[in-house]
Amino acid sequence: MASDNRTVKATCLCGAAKHEVTLPTPAYPLKAYLCHCNSCRHSTGTLCLTEANLPPSYSPSEDLLAKLSPYDFSQRLTNFSCPTCGSKLLCRAWIDNDDHSKGATWDVMCGTLEEADGVYEYQAHEHIQDTLDSGFADFLPDLPRWPGTPEKDELHPIKEQALPLDWVSPDRPQIESSATDRLYCHCKCNGVEFWIARPSERSKNASCAWPDVILPDYLNQQGPDDTPWWLIDDGKKFSGGVCACDSCRLDSGQEWVEWAFVPTIDISLDAEGKKPWDLPYGSLKGWGTLKGYESSKGGKDSSSVVRYHCGTCGASVFFTTDSRKDLVDIAVGLLDAPEGARAESWLEFWTRRLSFREDSISRAEANTLALEAGLKQFGERHNLKAKQAEIEKTTGHEY
Repeated sequence: MASDNRTVKATCLCGAAKHEVTLPTPAYPLKAYLCHCNSCRHSTGTLCLTEANLPPSYSPSEDLLAKLSPYDFSQRLTNFSCPTCGSKLLCRAWIDNDDHSKGATWDVMCGTLEEADGVYEYQAHEHIQDTLDSGFADFLPDLPRWPGTPEKDELHPIKEQALPLDWVSPDRPQIESSATDRLYCHCKCNGVEFWIARPSERSKNASCAWPDVILPDYLNQQGPDDTPWWLIDDGKKFSGGVCACDSCRLDSGQEWVEWAFVPTIDISLDAEGKKPWDLPYGSLKGWGTLKGYESSKGGKDSSSVVRYHCGTCGASVFFTTDSRKDLVDIAVGLLDAPEGARAESWLEFWTRRLSFREDSISRAEANTLALEAGLKQFGERHNLKAKQAEIEKTTGHEY
């Protein structure tokens, strides 16, 4: 007799918090949402949190919860992360803040699930108003977008309150950049704080081969020495990209991670720029609640990789590798740019290729194709195509 249940495996990056979600087969696909609120961005390090709602009957085992670190996101919500690698796995929401005996509902982070297609379906973007610039929603434009929390009943259909494509808040300030500017970056709990300086001539001195954000890793092609790919718009902005690799997904617990590529010389622990970058080969002294996890130990033919996260709220912070010691990936959700979540006076996102899409296409084909199409549409709407096409022409590859 066929089972009436379906089991989906889930895990963090280090594997210490492997678990299974077993639900009645009719419960699938789960309803999932992308939350863009300021708190979710700063507690994940990504431009939005991706979570799937579990039915009221679901409750994780006490053995699983004992392996995880809780963080009270609010009076009602608690996130649970792996204390080793920082992966966010679950979220608990009390039904009644004042009476916990009434129980709770649970959400599972989409990026931790071994399967995506047929397991969950995104319903909408929510809390877009916090982004000021629509944030990640403009990269995935075919979903309804709500200024706050969607009403999830028939009397309030999502389409009635959906915001338009490329919505921008009327409160969004006009930014006039200055060479002396420094951008404040922080996690949700403020246990990790640092600043980024505007790109300058010194920013060109970092060294790195062309990255997967532009070229797939298996091509292993070196770009021209005089073309610093991490600087865009005539050197006025840092390059940004969206990564779909399994390691980033499992490390964050989110479906995608957005990275800004910044020379370490432009990063400081203070707003004045007097306390310079000293990771990953210095100590963690002065870095607050920052914790490191060596996700790849490296060897003769590979590089060592250390991923950093906040040990309290679990936000992804840095990706570092000894193959490029003077260039670091910064989780974009930490950036506190006054013009909006995408920090457009600081960053320009690569839109002609989803980094490591080869990892995601077999697991989450529908999401991968939708995001690729959305990124390219965004680039065309924002006139990013010409510059990025020029770089592709230089490398001899088109995507």
